[in-house]
Amino acid sequence: MELKIKKFLSKTWPWLVITLGSVMSAGGYVVFILPMNMVEGGVTGLGIIARHLTGLPIVGLTSLALTAVVFVAAFKVLGKGFGARSIYAAVLMNLSIDLFLVLKIEKVTHDILLAAFYGGAVVGVGLGLIYFAGASTGGSDALAQILWRLKRIPIARTLITVDVFVMGIATITFIPLEQLMYSLIFIYVEIKAIDMVLVGIQANQRVMIVTDEPDRMKLAIFDALKRGLTIFVGAGGYTGQKRHMLTSVLPKKNIPELRRIVASVDEKAFVVIHDVHQVYGEGFEALPQAPPPPKKEKH
Repeated sequence: MELKIKKFLSKTWPWLVITLGSVMSAGGYVVFILPMNMVEGGVTGLGIIARHLTGLPIVGLTSLALTAVVFVAAFKVLGKGFGARSIYAAVLMNLSIDLFLVLKIEKVTHDILLAAFYGGAVVGVGLGLIYFAGASTGGSDALAQILWRLKRIPIARTLITVDVFVMGIATITFIPLEQLMYSLIFIYVEIKAIDMVLVGIQANQRVMIVTDEPDRMKLAIFDALKRGLTIFVGAGGYTGQKRHMLTSVLPKKNIPELRRIVASVDEKAFVVIHDVHQVYGEGFEALPQAPPPPKKEKH
């Protein structure tokens, strides 16, 4: 019974995450971005332009129509594996945008700078959840993958080109230069929020300790922090003397205590601490499971 529940959850949780992310992103656009006449790149930006030109709540409908065209091409070029999840995410997010517009949900702030920051955070987290669950929402992402497959045009170049094109149209049609600058703030915060979701919220740091007291240092860290270490043996580049380097990955909250331990054992130790974003293995996240090998066709 427990095994069946785990299998059910493993199959359904991506769809739940996509649903949450799609509705969150739609709400962020309607509550923060659209009332302030901000815009972004991609097909969503074209939808915002269409809404301004027509006065109709068709941001999602326009985006969905453009996305459908690109998705059809993506299925032909990239194959059927492009994904039902992406179709579900695109349809749900864009229809949710138009539904929220029809319901006339009120904006929560009249300060455009607050709207840019909070809108970027809400939309970015929502999109990050969608991407984390293995889906995509927009035609520009699929277009970039198509051009990479056919012409080997870098994906980043396509995305930047599309964004610049859309922002240019928005500037010509309705958006003042000041709104454009706020829109760029929104896009920056949005990208950072996406990265936060995809890279991980948990903050870990790698520590490298060069010391003449490796055994005492190792035992002190084991006893106090219950963390594993890897020890390397090397030589000083200038002196040629044999040196030991201990390295480990710790949650950022443990770093102050680690510094105290190092200072108490060897105050002449050389310590380097830097951020790491993805850590897999015992005591941290499990490695992502590899996809099953493709089945061989019978002839």
